[in-house]
Amino acid sequence: MSSQMEDGEPISHGKAQSPSNSVSSYSSENDVTHQKIFRCPLADDHIKKIREERAQRRQSRRNSLISQGKDPDFPTPDLQFIERPFLHVYREVSQDSKTSGMQVPPSSLDVQIMTYNTLAQTLIRRDFFPQSGSALKWHKRSKVLVHELKTYKPDIVSLQEVDYNELGFWHENFHKLGFGSTFRRHEGKTHGLMVAWNNEKFQQDNEWMLDYDTILAGNAISARTRTKNIALIVSLSVKNMTNLSTSGVIVANTHLFWHPFGVFERLRQSFLVLKKIEEIKTCPKYYGWHSLLMGDFNTEPEEPPYMAITRRPLTLTGSARAMTECSLAYRYSKMRNGEESDQDEECDEESTGEGQHDQPQNPKPKYFVATKEQKNLVNQLVALHNSLHVKGISLYGLSYGKVHPDNSKENHGEPELSNWANTWCGLLDYIFYIERNDNVSSSKDEPVKNFEDQNNVKIIGYLRMPRAEEMPKHSQPFEGEYASDHISLMCQLRLFWQ
Repeated sequence: MSSQMEDGEPISHGKAQSPSNSVSSYSSENDVTHQKIFRCPLADDHIKKIREERAQRRQSRRNSLISQGKDPDFPTPDLQFIERPFLHVYREVSQDSKTSGMQVPPSSLDVQIMTYNTLAQTLIRRDFFPQSGSALKWHKRSKVLVHELKTYKPDIVSLQEVDYNELGFWHENFHKLGFGSTFRRHEGKTHGLMVAWNNEKFQQDNEWMLDYDTILAGNAISARTRTKNIALIVSLSVKNMTNLSTSGVIVANTHLFWHPFGVFERLRQSFLVLKKIEEIKTCPKYYGWHSLLMGDFNTEPEEPPYMAITRRPLTLTGSARAMTECSLAYRYSKMRNGEESDQDEECDEESTGEGQHDQPQNPKPKYFVATKEQKNLVNQLVALHNSLHVKGISLYGLSYGKVHPDNSKENHGEPELSNWANTWCGLLDYIFYIERNDNVSSSKDEPVKNFEDQNNVKIIGYLRMPRAEEMPKHSQPFEGEYASDHISLMCQLRLFWQ
């Protein structure tokens, strides 16, 4: 009987016994190279005992890792990540109307909402990530990304830069987590957007995709260049509610144009996705549904696209106006417009120049002398934003300062960063709650309470975001730290339906 192997460990058979009638292959008594060896088979009960002992040792190792706060399925250091705590706004949240500050509707649901740019593998070039080493390898990064989802347990997930070639991986792993998922991409792109949801809480109702390049803003303003950016919008009905027709969440996921001189185009794209959400919300079927817009907006809080989402009325003056008008003066290359190439890489062009002369060199000038045509285009787009009946409330910007005041900037309340790359660090990712524009706060002294009362929402807490001083000097991803150059955001809400 040949020796047996389990879990990489050989089962010992004891000493080999050579019976007296054994025959050598050669007549020489000293040559035992080809001597036949007869082994005694193990009894079934002995094999069973060995297996039980090994199972106990494996379980002991798992229990030890669990007691240390580690995931036993990811025990090796290179598959770990920096785990961040969840910060509660309210330690105990009661559905009693006195505690919540609102009249409690008959149905509610606690929902954890995450947005995450996972870094498309097709965009990785070693010169962009010189310090990341083996952390860039997909067979490692993919396990860390799943590890992170398992740890934080979101209910709704919006992912950006999901590789089309790895779509099977994502659907399979979301299925294992008990999630449904959907994916869309521009036909000229190797990566796209994904929305996933907890099947115990939600079921998909409908979905829409916006191709920003093909839609005119206000039936008049076309795309400045071919961006291949899209938005994916999914309507999710809530399971186990008394009235399913009025209980649901509209989830919009987007990734806006990345270019340093793309401010006007990002402003245009933000209008298009808000306009589509407004159209969906005006449909009688979706009356009373909550609405979210999240993703990678490639814009900072002080820049016009963020302002256009969160402010009504929108006015652009000073440096914000100069930045927008300057972006209109920038001329994109023929390569980007698809006349000579079909490239699909961010940073596939120099941020300035692109083979043109007299290009603006600074994407964020304090002053800019604009032409009449440029001024008129900006005025038209501002007017379109002000015609909308919806606006966004940044959930982190609203009350993250309550749980992490040292990492909440005074002028807008947002944390310092969500991106830690080799060439740039800052805040690019957001979770916006979309409310009707006529929800005007009655008191500026209690913005959080007003928001909750007007939208039938309770903010439970946030996933902690790191400060710049806590981050390492090297960029991300990095083994044992983060699996992407972006850092996920997650907010827990208690949603009420009337």
